[in-house]
Amino acid sequence: MRKKRNISEIIEIAVKNQFKKNGVDKVIAGISGGADSTALLLALISVDIEVLAVHCNFHLRGEESMRDQKAVELLCGSLGVPLKVVDYDVEEYMRGRNISVEMACRDLRYNDFRRIMAETGAQRIVLAHNADDNVETLLLNLLRGSGITGLRGMLCDTGELMRPMLNISRSDIEKYLAEKGVAFVVDSTNLESGYRRNFLRNDVIPLIEKRWPGAKKTILTTIENLQAEERVLKWVEKEMVPDGDFLSLDLISNAPDPFWMIYRFASAHGATRDISLEIHDVFLKKGGCQTIVGKSWKSGKGRLFFSMKGLNYVE
Repeated sequence: MRKKRNISEIIEIAVKNQFKKNGVDKVIAGISGGADSTALLLALISVDIEVLAVHCNFHLRGEESMRDQKAVELLCGSLGVPLKVVDYDVEEYMRGRNISVEMACRDLRYNDFRRIMAETGAQRIVLAHNADDNVETLLLNLLRGSGITGLRGMLCDTGELMRPMLNISRSDIEKYLAEKGVAFVVDSTNLESGYRRNFLRNDVIPLIEKRWPGAKKTILTTIENLQAEERVLKWVEKEMVPDGDFLSLDLISNAPDPFWMIYRFASAHGATRDISLEIHDVFLKKGGCQTIVGKSWKSGKGRLFFSMKGLNYVE
């Protein structure tokens, strides 16, 4: 009779398969000291991945921020993992930029992750997002009015960012750490529902699960379906939407959804959805090509405009 695998084996095999599938063996990993990133580091070591741990200290929580840093230093020291600590002045970065604290922290850490990856020759930036995070991402993007790219959630591997625990639940991660006998820190702000993601995590999703048991698992199935749909759409886009700077009126007119064709072409050149809607409205009201020739919209570093034969982009 086959021996039942424990949670440690399940998680480490899943992580190993992600790296094997993508041919990756040297990475940098964002390590906060929380449960997810602690489990990630343990799993990386267990499958012999060369890793440089990067801890971002935003100094937003006083002594708690220093507590987290010290916990990561102790963890990396005990595992023999090299560690780079990066300090930030978030308020200084936000000055003159109309962005939230969340977005400022995201910009800062990703900028440094990319710099460190380039300096070290690492193949990926590895992050500790899990299955529960992906459920939250879908719901956040749904409430923002996102299209399929937002609704399909995060990907396990983008070619730059790798999330080897994206199909593992938060509860299984905590079981993994319990099996390993490894402690982790808890960010007190995660317990507050002021942030949108925390509100979904602490209040909304538990309520949904109470009314519809197993809802998270069902949402994850939806994410898988949407990721498959997006792959097909990208294939269709590659086959139908020109890579260059011209989209013919005939191609727009013959498309099952002219807006989709315009949006895919325009967004590739830096246009927003609102601009694409304006272009679509002009196209629908054209009443003859001569009435739309010369209509233009600023987009990215250039502009989009109609000629007699179609939609053009020039820098």
